[in-house]
Amino acid sequence: MGAVLFVGRFQPFHNGHKHAIEKLQEKYEKVNIVIGGPKQADRKNPFSFAARRKMIKSSLKKKNYRIFIMPDVNSDAKWAKTIMKKMKFDVVVTGSAWVRRCFADIKPVKRPDFLERQKYNATRIRRLMRRGEPWQYLVPRSVATIIKSKSKKR
Repeated sequence: MGAVLFVGRFQPFHNGHKHAIEKLQEKYEKVNIVIGGPKQADRKNPFSFAARRKMIKSSLKKKNYRIFIMPDVNSDAKWAKTIMKKMKFDVVVTGSAWVRRCFADIKPVKRPDFLERQKYNATRIRRLMRRGEPWQYLVPRSVATIIKSKSKKR
Protein backbone atom coordinates (compact mmCIF):
# COMPACT_ATOMS: atom_id res chain seq x y z
CA MET A 1 0.00 0.00 0.00
CA GLY A 2 1.26 3.58 -0.71
CA ALA A 3 2.33 6.25 1.72
CA VAL A 4 0.90 7.52 5.00
CA LEU A 5 1.30 10.73 7.00
CA PHE A 6 1.65 10.47 10.78
CA VAL A 7 1.82 13.76 12.71
CA GLY A 8 2.78 14.19 16.34
CA ARG A 9 4.46 16.48 18.84
CA PHE A 10 6.30 13.52 20.40
CA GLN A 11 6.95 15.35 23.70
CA PRO A 12 8.41 12.76 24.36
CA PHE A 13 8.29 9.91 21.83
CA HIS A 14 6.77 7.01 23.81
CA ASN A 15 5.81 3.36 23.42
CA GLY A 16 2.34 4.30 22.14
CA HIS A 17 3.86 6.33 19.30
CA LYS A 18 6.28 3.52 18.53
CA HIS A 19 3.48 0.95 18.43
CA ALA A 20 1.33 3.09 16.12
CA ILE A 21 4.21 3.80 13.71
CA GLU A 22 5.32 0.16 13.62
CA LYS A 23 1.76 -0.85 12.68
CA LEU A 24 1.84 1.74 9.88
CA GLN A 25 5.24 0.47 8.72
CA GLU A 26 3.70 -3.00 8.32
CA LYS A 27 0.78 -1.67 6.27
CA TYR A 28 2.34 1.09 4.13
CA GLU A 29 5.39 1.24 1.88
CA LYS A 30 6.42 4.63 3.26
CA VAL A 31 5.61 6.37 6.53
CA ASN A 32 6.03 10.16 6.58
CA ILE A 33 6.47 11.24 10.20
CA VAL A 34 5.89 14.92 10.87
CA ILE A 35 7.25 16.37 14.10
CA GLY A 36 5.06 19.36 14.90
CA GLY A 37 4.90 21.98 17.58
CA PRO A 38 6.20 25.39 18.49
CA LYS A 39 9.72 26.45 17.54
CA GLN A 40 10.67 27.37 21.12
CA ALA A 41 10.75 24.85 23.95
CA ASP A 42 8.39 25.52 26.84
CA ARG A 43 6.86 23.66 29.79
CA LYS A 44 4.40 21.81 27.54
CA ASN A 45 7.00 21.18 24.80
CA PRO A 46 10.34 20.64 26.57
CA PHE A 47 12.14 18.72 23.82
CA SER A 48 13.71 20.32 20.74
CA PHE A 49 13.00 19.17 17.20
CA ALA A 50 16.51 17.64 17.07
CA ALA A 51 15.98 15.70 20.31
CA ARG A 52 12.62 14.35 19.14
CA ARG A 53 14.08 13.33 15.76
CA LYS A 54 16.86 11.50 17.61
CA MET A 55 14.26 9.78 19.85
CA ILE A 56 12.31 8.51 16.85
CA LYS A 57 15.35 7.39 14.85
CA SER A 58 16.77 5.53 17.85
CA SER A 59 13.49 3.67 18.41
CA LEU A 60 12.44 2.42 14.96
CA LYS A 61 14.10 -0.64 13.45
CA LYS A 62 12.45 -0.67 10.01
CA LYS A 63 13.72 2.14 7.79
CA ASN A 64 10.67 2.74 5.56
CA TYR A 65 10.05 6.17 7.07
CA ARG A 66 11.13 9.78 6.64
CA ILE A 67 11.00 12.43 9.33
CA PHE A 68 9.93 16.00 8.60
CA ILE A 69 9.97 19.01 10.89
CA MET A 70 6.90 21.26 10.71
CA PRO A 71 6.73 24.17 13.13
CA ASP A 72 3.34 25.62 13.99
CA VAL A 73 2.08 28.38 11.72
CA ASN A 74 -0.82 30.78 12.24
CA SER A 75 -3.03 29.19 9.57
CA ASP A 76 -4.39 25.64 9.48
CA ALA A 77 -4.72 25.78 5.67
CA LYS A 78 -1.16 27.07 5.23
CA TRP A 79 0.16 24.36 7.56
CA ALA A 80 -1.59 21.59 5.61
CA LYS A 81 -0.53 23.05 2.22
CA THR A 82 3.09 23.21 3.33
CA ILE A 83 3.00 19.54 4.28
CA MET A 84 1.35 18.66 0.96
CA LYS A 85 4.21 20.40 -0.89
CA LYS A 86 6.93 18.62 1.11
CA MET A 87 5.75 15.03 0.74
CA LYS A 88 3.42 12.65 -1.03
CA PHE A 89 0.98 10.48 0.90
CA ASP A 90 -2.35 8.77 0.38
CA VAL A 91 -3.85 8.91 3.85
CA VAL A 92 -3.40 10.78 7.13
CA VAL A 93 -3.33 8.83 10.38
CA THR A 94 -3.70 10.91 13.52
CA GLY A 95 -5.10 10.97 17.02
CA SER A 96 -5.33 14.76 16.89
CA ALA A 97 -8.70 16.42 16.25
CA TRP A 98 -6.82 19.49 14.98
CA VAL A 99 -4.82 17.49 12.38
CA ARG A 100 -8.03 15.69 11.32
CA ARG A 101 -9.68 19.07 10.77
CA CYS A 102 -6.69 20.38 8.76
CA PHE A 103 -6.82 17.46 6.30
CA ALA A 104 -10.54 16.60 6.37
CA ASP A 105 -11.27 17.98 2.89
CA ILE A 106 -7.88 17.08 1.40
CA LYS A 107 -7.07 13.42 2.17
CA PRO A 108 -8.70 10.46 3.90
CA VAL A 109 -8.04 10.64 7.65
CA LYS A 110 -7.92 7.59 9.95
CA ARG A 111 -7.26 7.02 13.63
CA PRO A 112 -4.03 5.27 14.62
CA ASP A 113 -3.77 1.91 16.32
CA PHE A 114 -2.70 3.32 19.69
CA LEU A 115 -1.44 1.15 22.50
CA GLU A 116 -3.24 1.79 25.79
CA ARG A 117 -3.78 5.49 25.11
CA GLN A 118 -4.42 6.42 28.75
CA LYS A 119 -1.17 4.78 29.85
CA TYR A 120 1.02 5.97 26.98
CA ASN A 121 0.26 9.66 27.01
CA ALA A 122 2.96 12.34 26.65
CA THR A 123 1.21 14.79 28.99
CA ARG A 124 1.13 12.10 31.68
CA ILE A 125 4.77 11.19 31.05
CA ARG A 126 5.90 14.82 31.37
CA ARG A 127 3.91 15.13 34.62
CA LEU A 128 5.62 12.01 36.01
CA MET A 129 9.02 13.43 35.01
CA ARG A 130 8.33 16.75 36.77
CA ARG A 131 7.25 14.91 39.94
CA GLY A 132 10.31 12.66 39.91
CA GLU A 133 8.11 9.56 39.58
CA PRO A 134 8.95 6.53 37.40
CA TRP A 135 8.37 7.23 33.68
CA GLN A 136 11.13 5.31 31.92
CA TYR A 137 8.99 2.19 31.39
CA LEU A 138 6.62 4.25 29.19
CA VAL A 139 9.23 5.12 26.54
CA PRO A 140 11.62 3.02 24.45
CA ARG A 141 14.88 2.37 26.32
CA SER A 142 16.84 4.49 23.82
CA VAL A 143 14.50 7.44 24.46
CA ALA A 144 14.98 7.18 28.23
CA THR A 145 18.75 7.29 27.63
CA ILE A 146 18.43 10.39 25.43
CA ILE A 147 16.25 12.19 27.98
CA LYS A 148 18.55 11.29 30.88
CA SER A 149 21.63 12.52 29.01
CA LYS A 150 19.79 15.75 28.09
CA SER A 151 18.87 16.42 31.74
CA LYS A 152 22.47 15.78 32.89
CA LYS A 153 23.69 18.52 30.53
CA ARG A 154 21.45 21.15 32.18
